[in-house]
Amino acid sequence: MLRNVHDRRTLLWVVGYFACLVWCWRAGGGVYIGALRVLLLCYCSFACACITHNAMHARVFVVHSHEQVLRMVLSMAYGHPVSTFIPGHNLSHHRHTQSRKDPMRTTKMRYQWHLLNALLFQLTVAPSVFRADLRFLNMQRRGSAHDKECFTKTCMEWGVVILSSLGLGLFDWRRFLLYVYIPHITAQWGIVTMNMLQHDGCDVPSETDTSPTVVNFNTSRNFTGGLLNFLTFNNGFHTVHHIHPSMHWSLLPAAHTRIAHRIHPALNEASMPRYIFAAFVYPGVRVDYLGQRIATSSHKSDANEDQTADHGHNPPPHTMDYKDYVALVCRYIFSSNI
Repeated sequence: MLRNVHDRRTLLWVVGYFACLVWCWRAGGGVYIGALRVLLLCYCSFACACITHNAMHARVFVVHSHEQVLRMVLSMAYGHPVSTFIPGHNLSHHRHTQSRKDPMRTTKMRYQWHLLNALLFQLTVAPSVFRADLRFLNMQRRGSAHDKECFTKTCMEWGVVILSSLGLGLFDWRRFLLYVYIPHITAQWGIVTMNMLQHDGCDVPSETDTSPTVVNFNTSRNFTGGLLNFLTFNNGFHTVHHIHPSMHWSLLPAAHTRIAHRIHPALNEASMPRYIFAAFVYPGVRVDYLGQRIATSSHKSDANEDQTADHGHNPPPHTMDYKDYVALVCRYIFSSNI
């Protein structure tokens, strides 16, 4: 039933999120205990966001109907339809990392105080990502019968998120805000802000030289701490993930070890908290991985609109219409061969 036996832990964590939600919803206690419960659910929801990221690259189940059920469940745990990862992340960020076709590029952030670049990154890129989601839905809606099936499944995810949120909000809006809304917003902020940690100040991959024999190993920052990667399902091993996006998360540590010597030492961070403190608090200076200061004025051109990613191979970008695009997207939804 499972494509990889390690996804037993994936399912355990997903069940754990809902178990924690039920316990926190029903439990009593004072303000401090309530705050601890909120923090617990924030982690659980963020863990489900990490699981969502992994599942949108490599399916969990062999049977597609089982996978669709998981995606609806993850949509409730993450607080957002998981299929929307595809246009903004899989087909844009992974194919056009840090370019004008990447709506999540970190060069959009130009605050002198670097901490603001991290705190406001998700809010800054959200409009571009949301527009990509809407284009994605519209292309699905106008496509073939198979495309419309994908559109229906995405709408089902939206429906599950909206109806479950409305139901819980009407039942008890205070508990909904504390135990559902705040953890979901935190998870969405956290999974997007990871992009700032893992790509800011790194090399930009070449979009002209696409030869498989030419690989730039310095386009991502890795966080190799054992506890962090246990809690985030190996989301810290980012370089190898970009080289092999469909590789199962359980294989990433060994794959990272094989290429670690080819990555600049400054891009292999043992401790994420230590990096966050140094990069955003003290000294808090925005530098690239070579230690050279990044001038925020050099990013002013990124204030312009994003370029639309073509997402395809055949036909060429200038001749690709929405049907070609949706056919590609739907193939990726069902194969996860991204």
